[in-house]
Amino acid sequence: MYHKQKAVCGAYQKNELDNLTPVQIVARLYQALELSLKRGREAIIAGDPATKGEQLGRALAIIGELQAALNLEEGGEIGGNLNNLYFYLTAEITKVNLANDVLGLDNAIVTVKPLTEAWVELAAGKVKVASKSPSVGGRSVEAKQQVAFQATF
Repeated sequence: MYHKQKAVCGAYQKNELDNLTPVQIVARLYQALELSLKRGREAIIAGDPATKGEQLGRALAIIGELQAALNLEEGGEIGGNLNNLYFYLTAEITKVNLANDVLGLDNAIVTVKPLTEAWVELAAGKVKVASKSPSVGGRSVEAKQQVAFQATF
């Protein structure tokens, strides 16, 4: 019976993921990244190296997916900044893993949190793109948002 329930649950989760928009997928990745960093922090404090390794490894895999999805040609400065951010996070998490440095993990969490919040708001439709956008820095706001979106995918 357990295997049947597990199969049904897996099918439900796959269906749910198949129906997410690209923005919702990125929001979920950032949420999972933040959660893994927090769980890794808790594991360091608890002295649980297995859980720490699992959670920090998961965080690094998520960062790798986000970084691999960047479109640096279309993303311009935003894409480059995100790429640099992902390199920073990878280095910080690697140092944390070697030294059990909770402070370094706190820095990573503080860095990821505003990105998580922004993507969750975007995915929930709380951030609207105006149809007739004013120009900012030579480009319309709408064009800048489109570039930001392309930088992520």
